Amino acid sequence: MASQLERSSSMRSDRDTTMAVFQRSASSVKESTAVNVPVMQRNSSLLKGSPPSEKLRALPSLVKDGQGKSGLNESIRNRNIVIGILSGLLFLAVVVLPWEGEVGPAYIAAGNVGKNSVSIASGGDPFQSKWANAARARPYHHFLKMSFLGSSKFLVTGPAITVPYHNGPILAGKGGVLKVHVIYYGAFTAAQKAIINDFLQSFSAPKASAGHPTVAGWWAITKGFTDGSKVPVAQTVLRGSVHEDAAYSLGKSLMQSDVEKLVVSSLGKGVALDPAGVYVVLTSADVNVQGFCSSQCGTHLYTFPSAATQTHVLPYAWIGNAEKLCAGHCAWPYAKPVKGAGPDVPPLKPPSGDVGLDGMIINMASLLVGTATNPYATAYFQGDATDPLEAAGACGGIYGAGAYPGYAGQLLTNSKTGASFNVYGVNGREFLVPWVYNPVTKKCAGQV
Repeated sequence: MASQLERSSSMRSDRDTTMAVFQRSASSVKESTAVNVPVMQRNSSLLKGSPPSEKLRALPSLVKDGQGKSGLNESIRNRNIVIGILSGLLFLAVVVLPWEGEVGPAYIAAGNVGKNSVSIASGGDPFQSKWANAARARPYHHFLKMSFLGSSKFLVTGPAITVPYHNGPILAGKGGVLKVHVIYYGAFTAAQKAIINDFLQSFSAPKASAGHPTVAGWWAITKGFTDGSKVPVAQTVLRGSVHEDAAYSLGKSLMQSDVEKLVVSSLGKGVALDPAGVYVVLTSADVNVQGFCSSQCGTHLYTFPSAATQTHVLPYAWIGNAEKLCAGHCAWPYAKPVKGAGPDVPPLKPPSGDVGLDGMIINMASLLVGTATNPYATAYFQGDATDPLEAAGACGGIYGAGAYPGYAGQLLTNSKTGASFNVYGVNGREFLVPWVYNPVTKKCAGQV
């Protein structure tokens, strides 16, 4: 390797040539049709979207006798130089840079931050760095794009898929009971809060029956998600403590780190400390959260251990009301996709008559499943742990059988109101929830 680095140093007289060697892919050399000289083409992942003017030209020696044997030898020599340099950099990265362990309560409680996240000691806001790895409820256009790229089973109900287990903990609740503690941030009407309350009460009853799909029958799919001891996700879900911050204590434009601050601060304001539960922060339609609409409709993560949490790590989720900001992104199929972001088809009618609220129900359902089956980014997920597809995300955009782009699938329709939904809840409520991955059948499903 040393000899290769010395040969590289001898070439520094020609700065442009050196930059070409550093930037080109080691294995791709392409002839430029514009000037009929060899061109060192970049790695395909870097070339995407780059104009022809950015292609790097070959060394002068290759231009001089590029058709001969000497040109070929020169190309091989330069390739070896690049390989040597890159190998040295890789060696430094592996040996010198620290590697962090798996994410989880014990790991974090020990003073660590987590795999692929930025250390607190590196400066900046640790909450911001941690949030970058949060699991999320994705906007409609993200699922559409992913389905075309083949990285998601979005709008595909037939083939078997997989959401593998990574040996981490799930939310089994306390005695099999999972409490959902709700924090309202901003302006919510009594009618909106009643719908959310009824949705949470519907997780355990009424039970599903033939021709009568229910929220409870949908949640029962999560029983197939078990931990290493074969203990399943909690099947009894109850609404826990409730806190309202109608005064917008942190303003109407929140950083992502503010969501965790709202969870922690609520513990001293009537919200119970419950390490076995999950905290849900709901922001009203006039509140914007960093990253909302453009890349996420909600997220879930966990708190750092602190004095306020009595060193516990608390799972939590955030869901925003997209009615004013981006209903086409985060309330589909109850709102038309933003122009260019999906098929131009009429939206469906929401069962509550409130597009933003029914969109929140969809995303809350997705994130509650994700939190229960992958609370610390170490349990059930598909793909990269820093941006995973979880039980609902792997089936994104599917709400019924036969779904395809622009069509949510076969749904139920209220004959009086014309509203579309796929499950029943308590008090005669109707809801739309996303299909989720069933680990038993290895397919997306809406009922157990």
